[in-house]
Amino acid sequence: MKTMITTASSILLGLGMTQLAHADVGFNANLELDTTYLNEIKAPATNARTDSLGLGGRVEVNALARGMNGDAFVAGKASLLAKKDGNTAVDDMWVQFGNKTGDVKLGRFEAVDLFPLGKDTVAELKVGTYEGYRANALRGRFSSGVFHGALGLNATDSLRIELGLVETKEAGINKGLRPALTYTNGPLTLRAGLEAVKKVGSTTGSETGLGLSAGYQLTKDSMLNVNFAKKEDDKTFGINATFGPAGLGLVHAKGATAAQKATTVYAAYSFPLMGVKGATITPAVSLAKGGPGSDNQLAARVRINYAF
Repeated sequence: MKTMITTASSILLGLGMTQLAHADVGFNANLELDTTYLNEIKAPATNARTDSLGLGGRVEVNALARGMNGDAFVAGKASLLAKKDGNTAVDDMWVQFGNKTGDVKLGRFEAVDLFPLGKDTVAELKVGTYEGYRANALRGRFSSGVFHGALGLNATDSLRIELGLVETKEAGINKGLRPALTYTNGPLTLRAGLEAVKKVGSTTGSETGLGLSAGYQLTKDSMLNVNFAKKEDDKTFGINATFGPAGLGLVHAKGATAAQKATTVYAAYSFPLMGVKGATITPAVSLAKGGPGSDNQLAARVRINYAF
């Protein structure tokens, strides 16, 4: 654990966070452990299935810093993962700098979520070989050889404009432009964005996708989201709600053919674990169905979270 924290500190220092006396610096860590059962459709035409029960998880260590000089700022984050399989990985690793008018973000990060799923502890959205489009082809967390940057402009106190760029020559990876708008007014949040996507090495041209989302903060701990995304013949609708420790959602996607269809309902509820601060246990379930003649696909998960 000490080695991971030291490494995270070095990353932030490498991003130029040298004036620590004028920066807010923080470290935190958490554990996530998943026991998952999956009854999955492998061949939709014959409803051939496979059952699996597995245990996965990771420990995440986060290092964060933010320094100010008047209204100018530099912020950075590094999230390092130690996985149950013995591997290590980087989740977030980015630097952001600018002022109250605009900023630039570079590195490994996730851009504006145009199709928020809410409490998606387990949500098996892929049925067979088909998974609907959710305006996330250029959202982020790409491999090390991919350039990802975002220019953010705060047009007003309520309206933020973000222009993302993904560039790579790595075969099979998406690249392109991703403009997005976020409007907030009290409990209401509206998001809209486009993705001009080109897969490197593909013989097809660029495709343009659209994402729309409306979120409403019902109470301090409750949220309702309604989402829509479209790219070519793929259309996806989603609705989800979070009520304190409980979450429920539905995603329906369909493509050009009758076989290209996936409808998923998912739910989760978090309980305190042994009355210990920062520890929860969350049972969750996901039920999905594909096109005509397809059987249901079931996933169940018990997740233990412990923030320490």
